[in-house]
Amino acid sequence: AMNHARAAGVPIIVAINKIDRENANPALVKQQLAEAGLVIEEWGGDTIAVEISAKQQLNIEELLDSILLVAEMEELKANPNQPAVGIVIEAEMDKNRGPLSTVLIQTGTIREGDTVVVGNTWGRVRAMFNDKGKRIKKAEPSTPVEILGLNEVPNVGDTLNVVTDERHAQELLAQRRAEQEKAAAAQKGINLHNLFDQINAGNVKELPLVLKTDVQGSIEPIRTSLEQLS
Repeated sequence: AMNHARAAGVPIIVAINKIDRENANPALVKQQLAEAGLVIEEWGGDTIAVEISAKQQLNIEELLDSILLVAEMEELKANPNQPAVGIVIEAEMDKNRGPLSTVLIQTGTIREGDTVVVGNTWGRVRAMFNDKGKRIKKAEPSTPVEILGLNEVPNVGDTLNVVTDERHAQELLAQRRAEQEKAAAAQKGINLHNLFDQINAGNVKELPLVLKTDVQGSIEPIRTSLEQLS
């Protein structure tokens, strides 16, 4: 989780839970965080850590205040007065209701009746439900919402975009499919002989590698050597 947060370049707030238990040792957790490169504020670092108990509701307000403080310092803002953009965090096929997707709205506002494009599918929002299962009419930034009305089940990580109508939905879908076909064609034609030509042409951004060794201890030195290459 820490590596994902670092890779995304986002600030980290640590909630140290279960402090109500007899064997709780927050100091050990803070030491382990420091060893992982997260030095908390009281130890002279810049990582906020809040000791909480979800069971006894201890210091929950302090945790929320810390989140608001970091959001204010980092100027993390979103404009609710535009078509919504979000990301799919869960998706499934419900045997009674059809395709369902849980989306975290990142900016803008989504409303019941909106036409949406999600990944490679689209639909019209027939109903929306909040995290408590209550039906809602709209969802603003930072709101997780379950959406009913897509034609197919999207993939986790797909982007949701609110569009004006079905015509614009089909245009966006066609654009996305064209980009995927272009990327697939570029990948299909790659081999060791033309790899560097493809990299220079901008068709390849990454070189996926599978490391396989006969003993587990051999893999780390190889991985370290590869990571040191430019």
